[in-house]
Amino acid sequence: MLKNGLSILALLRCTCSMIAGIVLGALDRRNKWRNSVMRIHRVSVGLTLLLGALFSFAIAASAHAEPVIAKSLALLEQTPPVAPTSFDFVVTGDSQSNKPLVFQTDMFKQMIREWNTVKPAFVVEVGDIVLGGSAQGLPPQWDLFQETIAQCKPPYFAAPGNHDISDILSEQLWQERMGPTRYAFSYGNSRFIVLDSEEVDAPDRLSDGQVAWLKQELDATKASNIFLFLHQPYFTDHDDPRKFDETFETRWKYLADIMHGHPVRAVFAGHLHCYRDFGVRDGVHYAICGGAASFGKGSDDLGNFNHYLLVRVRGEQVDWLVTKPGAVLPSAVCTNAHLAELYNINHSLVFCDDIPIPYGQPFDRDVTIRIQNPFDRAFDSSIACEVPGGWKVEPLAKDYSVAANASVDVTFHVAADCPDAVRFPVPSFKTRYANTSFGTPVDLIIEMPLVPVAQAAHAQGAVLIDGVLDEWKGATPIALTYPGGFGKGEYTPADLSGQCRAMWDDQHLYVAFEIVDNEHCQPYAGDIVWLNDAIEFGIDNWAWGLSLTKAGPEVFLYLGEGMSAETVNKDVKLAVRRETGRTIYEAAFPAALAKPLALEAGSSFRFRAQVADVDSDGGPKHELSLSPGGDSAPGIRIVLK
Repeated sequence: MLKNGLSILALLRCTCSMIAGIVLGALDRRNKWRNSVMRIHRVSVGLTLLLGALFSFAIAASAHAEPVIAKSLALLEQTPPVAPTSFDFVVTGDSQSNKPLVFQTDMFKQMIREWNTVKPAFVVEVGDIVLGGSAQGLPPQWDLFQETIAQCKPPYFAAPGNHDISDILSEQLWQERMGPTRYAFSYGNSRFIVLDSEEVDAPDRLSDGQVAWLKQELDATKASNIFLFLHQPYFTDHDDPRKFDETFETRWKYLADIMHGHPVRAVFAGHLHCYRDFGVRDGVHYAICGGAASFGKGSDDLGNFNHYLLVRVRGEQVDWLVTKPGAVLPSAVCTNAHLAELYNINHSLVFCDDIPIPYGQPFDRDVTIRIQNPFDRAFDSSIACEVPGGWKVEPLAKDYSVAANASVDVTFHVAADCPDAVRFPVPSFKTRYANTSFGTPVDLIIEMPLVPVAQAAHAQGAVLIDGVLDEWKGATPIALTYPGGFGKGEYTPADLSGQCRAMWDDQHLYVAFEIVDNEHCQPYAGDIVWLNDAIEFGIDNWAWGLSLTKAGPEVFLYLGEGMSAETVNKDVKLAVRRETGRTIYEAAFPAALAKPLALEAGSSFRFRAQVADVDSDGGPKHELSLSPGGDSAPGIRIVLK
């Protein structure tokens, strides 16, 4: 038995395929043997009707749920417009995947989420909603499409496209899954007519029968507005926009003639993967809307971008907005619950323990990523590694499976070429966390949590805060080696360089910076000194700033527990001494302001630091950091020696 109970259907399709392969193998009217195909078809019409009957019987025997169009019509009747002359609807087109074979694009799913937010009266797609191919391979594609479109809250209608219908068998599948190939419905003061440009026996035009049906629809309606939808843009040349008038006369005039005198406001087509506005001709606005699939992006003026149209009906006035997906957001776009889950995924459910490494030491060890799954459903995913120069990772990728309410460890071997290569950037690990409470998988990148470790020397006696570092000879300098704000190849240590040191005793934590800089420029005072020459650094979760201002040396507390932030701090002693091309900062933090650090041997704290440099000539702001990310980086760990 085949999936979805289609065993009888599959058997008949195989039979049809073998026979039709001989007689109807070239039935696709779009290829270069179109004329011979039509002759073959006339000869084999009896066989075709027989196969069609058998196929219809198979469909009836294994019927799916109610067709999409029928469900949408019923839903539309339940939700009449609040004002019959004022409503909005959406037009989209060509949402099919370009990846074989069973795939639905994320772009189309994004559009559905936006329609659910915008809440138009309904959506009309102008064809090409599955990738297509032989009828035997279509059912799984339709299964996925119906699963996807079930998430669309507004009623959804569609015209068939050439990927959807290519022969009698695929046309039967359309009727089974979607409904009629041509139909009309009313909403408010308007009539909506969906045409079939994919009739098997009418290549490159609408059949006489369909034209007669359209004329009857136009003559019968009393609507103030009429809208037409079809896949093939017969009114224009596909390749040369200069031939619009010529093509309109040769391939569309027979339809324009029967539209004349009726309130047809717009004709929407697809097929070309772009947006194109042809303007108004004889009172009818023509447009192509084929941007629902992800086929790449292009410039706005060429129309090669993903889009849908939000059409606004206001009485007999009609216009539309060309909407690019990604900018229409619901009010609940960022709830605290969702944010908490994302934080949990990034910090707890997918994590790697810190990897401490003393400065100057080699690196050659296993690194383990742990993935926890607190959900009642399992999921599969993979981890891919990105490896910067100087590092090696084996293997470069791994698949993994996480059972429900379980965890899994994924281990890689990581090594640096030499001790000098043990620096940032570090290898990173990318994965997709599939289980979330909000239904959207989370893509995340985990940088290997390398933590360089340095030491703070114990002060051998009283430390005089005077900007002279005679007492600091026992404290090992830590270089600030990560520049920022420089153009490629522009940075040299002569522009900006420096080092820092840390010491402690039972009363104070001491920090000192020695910064090489040709000019000290600080025209500000107060909490905006970070705009020019200043140092920002963190001691665990506390954030501080130092600068030599016009008011003298100043210390700023940017963030601290139980303390007023963004203020000048008088409890920290600071001395700043400017020498030729060099600035020295020396500060003493009392124990009460070093918390939660305990001033005792073996204690440690996270330390991050960034030096800012802006010269008086108004040049760009340059920065130098202890670790990438500046004052917001995880930083290094300093252990009290």
